[in-house]
Amino acid sequence: MTRAFLLAPIVLLLVAAGCGGGSKSSVGTTTVTKTLTTTNPTGTAAGVTVTTHGRFKYPPAVTENYMRSCMKSNVTQAYCACTLDKLSNTVSTADFARIGLSGGQIPSRMRALIRDAAVACADKL
Repeated sequence: MTRAFLLAPIVLLLVAAGCGGGSKSSVGTTTVTKTLTTTNPTGTAAGVTVTTHGRFKYPPAVTENYMRSCMKSNVTQAYCACTLDKLSNTVSTADFARIGLSGGQIPSRMRALIRDAAVACADKL
């Protein structure tokens, strides 16, 4: 399986996961509030319980958005949960928010972390 195939869903879901977290971020003197509307038109990822073991604990909105976006990439729920668990060791909620606020541009540090998570979870595909 190619690395590009493994990474594509992760990049897509990180961008989407950063776009709604229900948290406030301060940029200069402007406060930005993002709200996630929990709808589930495709019947995937709603009500999915994902346990992360890393040092960062994500709010439900980030987890739900991440899983919903990941599952759209035609990968397994186990793969999506695994990648989120791996990322929870190194990627903070603020990191997700920065990706969302930057229009989906992912810094090279984040790309390396995403690649590592995708490779570590390849057996879940």
